[in-house]
Amino acid sequence: MHREPTTLEEWKSTLIAAVGLVIASFFAWYGLSRLSEAAAGETIGTIVSVCLVFWVASQSWYYMTQVKLPHRRLFLMGVSFIQVVPFLFAAAYGAFGYADNCVVGADAPADFLYFSYVTFTTVGYGDMIPTGLCRGLAVAEAVTGYILLGMFVAATVALYTRHHKQ
Repeated sequence: MHREPTTLEEWKSTLIAAVGLVIASFFAWYGLSRLSEAAAGETIGTIVSVCLVFWVASQSWYYMTQVKLPHRRLFLMGVSFIQVVPFLFAAAYGAFGYADNCVVGADAPADFLYFSYVTFTTVGYGDMIPTGLCRGLAVAEAVTGYILLGMFVAATVALYTRHHKQ
Protein backbone atom coordinates (compact mmCIF):
# COMPACT_ATOMS: atom_id res chain seq x y z
CA MET A 1 0.00 0.00 0.00
CA HIS A 2 1.22 3.50 -0.85
CA ARG A 3 1.97 5.98 1.90
CA GLU A 4 0.19 9.32 1.75
CA PRO A 5 2.41 12.27 0.76
CA THR A 6 3.50 14.42 3.69
CA THR A 7 6.33 16.63 2.44
CA LEU A 8 6.42 19.30 -0.24
CA GLU A 9 8.78 17.12 -2.26
CA GLU A 10 6.25 14.28 -2.24
CA TRP A 11 3.50 16.69 -3.36
CA LYS A 12 5.66 18.25 -6.09
CA SER A 13 4.33 16.24 -9.05
CA THR A 14 0.73 16.73 -7.91
CA LEU A 15 1.22 20.48 -7.49
CA ILE A 16 2.86 20.74 -10.92
CA ALA A 17 -0.05 18.86 -12.46
CA ALA A 18 -2.57 21.14 -10.74
CA VAL A 19 -0.75 24.31 -11.81
CA GLY A 20 -0.55 22.93 -15.35
CA LEU A 21 -4.30 22.33 -15.40
CA VAL A 22 -5.02 25.83 -14.15
CA ILE A 23 -2.68 27.47 -16.66
CA ALA A 24 -3.95 25.42 -19.60
CA SER A 25 -7.59 26.14 -18.76
CA PHE A 26 -6.87 29.85 -18.32
CA PHE A 27 -5.17 30.11 -21.70
CA ALA A 28 -7.92 28.09 -23.38
CA TRP A 29 -10.53 30.46 -21.95
CA TYR A 30 -8.43 33.54 -22.65
CA GLY A 31 -7.71 32.58 -26.25
CA LEU A 32 -11.05 31.13 -27.31
CA SER A 33 -13.20 33.79 -25.69
CA ARG A 34 -11.33 36.45 -27.65
CA LEU A 35 -11.73 34.96 -31.13
CA SER A 36 -12.85 37.37 -33.80
CA GLU A 37 -16.40 37.01 -35.08
CA ALA A 38 -14.98 35.73 -38.37
CA ALA A 39 -13.03 32.95 -36.62
CA ALA A 40 -15.62 32.02 -34.01
CA GLY A 41 -18.81 30.20 -34.84
CA GLU A 42 -20.59 26.88 -34.87
CA THR A 43 -17.74 24.92 -36.47
CA ILE A 44 -15.00 25.95 -34.05
CA GLY A 45 -17.46 25.92 -31.15
CA THR A 46 -18.58 22.39 -31.95
CA ILE A 47 -14.99 21.15 -32.28
CA VAL A 48 -14.04 22.74 -28.96
CA SER A 49 -17.18 21.28 -27.31
CA VAL A 50 -16.37 17.75 -28.50
CA CYS A 51 -12.79 18.12 -27.24
CA LEU A 52 -14.18 19.34 -23.91
CA VAL A 53 -16.37 16.24 -23.55
CA PHE A 54 -13.41 13.96 -24.18
CA TRP A 55 -11.25 15.93 -21.74
CA VAL A 56 -13.82 15.78 -18.92
CA ALA A 57 -14.38 12.06 -19.47
CA SER A 58 -10.66 11.27 -19.59
CA GLN A 59 -9.89 13.34 -16.49
CA SER A 60 -12.71 11.71 -14.53
CA TRP A 61 -11.49 8.25 -15.57
CA TYR A 62 -7.91 9.16 -14.69
CA TYR A 63 -8.74 10.45 -11.21
CA MET A 64 -10.96 7.50 -10.37
CA THR A 65 -8.72 4.73 -11.72
CA GLN A 66 -5.12 5.90 -11.92
CA VAL A 67 -4.56 8.23 -8.95
CA LYS A 68 -4.31 5.78 -6.09
CA LEU A 69 -3.59 8.10 -3.17
CA PRO A 70 -6.80 9.67 -1.79
CA HIS A 71 -5.21 12.99 -0.77
CA ARG A 72 -3.78 13.50 -4.24
CA ARG A 73 -7.02 12.44 -5.90
CA LEU A 74 -9.04 14.84 -3.78
CA PHE A 75 -6.66 17.73 -4.42
CA LEU A 76 -6.58 17.18 -8.20
CA MET A 77 -10.33 16.69 -8.37
CA GLY A 78 -10.90 19.88 -6.43
CA VAL A 79 -8.65 21.95 -8.68
CA SER A 80 -9.91 20.33 -11.85
CA PHE A 81 -13.61 20.19 -11.11
CA ILE A 82 -13.98 23.50 -9.33
CA GLN A 83 -11.62 25.70 -11.36
CA VAL A 84 -10.63 24.03 -14.61
CA VAL A 85 -13.93 22.65 -15.91
CA PRO A 86 -15.88 25.95 -15.70
CA PHE A 87 -12.98 27.74 -17.43
CA LEU A 88 -13.01 25.17 -20.24
CA PHE A 89 -16.77 25.45 -20.65
CA ALA A 90 -16.36 29.25 -20.78
CA ALA A 91 -13.75 28.71 -23.51
CA ALA A 92 -16.24 26.60 -25.45
CA TYR A 93 -18.91 29.30 -25.14
CA GLY A 94 -16.36 31.83 -26.35
CA ALA A 95 -15.51 29.65 -29.34
CA PHE A 96 -19.09 30.09 -30.54
CA GLY A 97 -18.59 33.87 -30.54
CA TYR A 98 -20.51 36.92 -29.40
CA ALA A 99 -23.34 38.82 -31.06
CA ASP A 100 -25.73 36.57 -29.15
CA ASN A 101 -24.52 33.48 -31.08
CA CYS A 102 -24.16 31.48 -27.90
CA VAL A 103 -25.14 33.32 -24.73
CA VAL A 104 -27.56 36.22 -25.00
CA GLY A 105 -26.23 39.05 -22.88
CA ALA A 106 -22.56 37.99 -22.92
CA ASP A 107 -20.43 40.84 -24.24
CA ALA A 108 -17.00 40.03 -22.83
CA PRO A 109 -14.85 37.01 -21.90
CA ALA A 110 -15.66 37.55 -18.22
CA ASP A 111 -19.37 37.20 -19.06
CA PHE A 112 -18.75 33.71 -20.45
CA LEU A 113 -16.81 32.79 -17.32
CA TYR A 114 -19.59 34.14 -15.09
CA PHE A 115 -22.24 32.28 -17.09
CA SER A 116 -20.16 29.10 -16.92
CA TYR A 117 -19.85 29.16 -13.13
CA VAL A 118 -23.55 29.98 -12.71
CA THR A 119 -24.43 27.07 -15.00
CA PHE A 120 -21.85 24.63 -13.55
CA THR A 121 -23.14 25.20 -10.03
CA THR A 122 -26.72 25.03 -11.36
CA VAL A 123 -27.59 28.38 -9.75
CA GLY A 124 -29.10 29.71 -12.98
CA TYR A 125 -29.75 33.39 -12.26
CA GLY A 126 -31.39 33.86 -15.66
CA ASP A 127 -29.60 37.12 -16.50
CA MET A 128 -27.85 35.41 -19.45
CA ILE A 129 -29.56 32.88 -21.66
CA PRO A 130 -27.91 30.25 -23.89
CA THR A 131 -29.10 30.02 -27.47
CA GLY A 132 -28.58 27.65 -30.38
CA LEU A 133 -26.09 24.84 -29.85
CA CYS A 134 -25.01 26.45 -26.60
CA ARG A 135 -28.31 25.41 -25.02
CA GLY A 136 -27.15 21.81 -25.24
CA LEU A 137 -23.71 22.79 -24.01
CA ALA A 138 -25.25 24.56 -21.01
CA VAL A 139 -27.32 21.46 -20.17
CA ALA A 140 -24.18 19.33 -20.46
CA GLU A 141 -22.34 21.73 -18.15
CA ALA A 142 -25.13 21.63 -15.54
CA VAL A 143 -25.19 17.81 -15.60
CA THR A 144 -21.38 17.75 -15.48
CA GLY A 145 -21.50 20.07 -12.49
CA TYR A 146 -23.89 17.76 -10.65
CA ILE A 147 -21.78 14.69 -11.38
CA LEU A 148 -18.32 16.17 -10.77
CA LEU A 149 -19.25 18.06 -7.64
CA GLY A 150 -20.94 14.88 -6.40
CA MET A 151 -17.77 12.90 -7.10
CA PHE A 152 -15.73 15.52 -5.24
CA VAL A 153 -18.02 15.39 -2.20
CA ALA A 154 -17.99 11.57 -2.26
CA ALA A 155 -14.18 11.53 -2.38
CA THR A 156 -14.05 14.02 0.48
CA VAL A 157 -16.41 11.95 2.63
CA ALA A 158 -14.52 8.75 1.80
CA LEU A 159 -11.22 10.33 2.81
CA TYR A 160 -12.70 11.76 6.00
CA THR A 161 -14.31 8.42 6.90
CA ARG A 162 -11.13 6.50 6.18
CA HIS A 163 -9.04 8.67 8.47
CA HIS A 164 -11.55 8.70 11.30
CA LYS A 165 -11.83 4.91 11.33
CA GLN A 166 -8.08 4.56 11.89
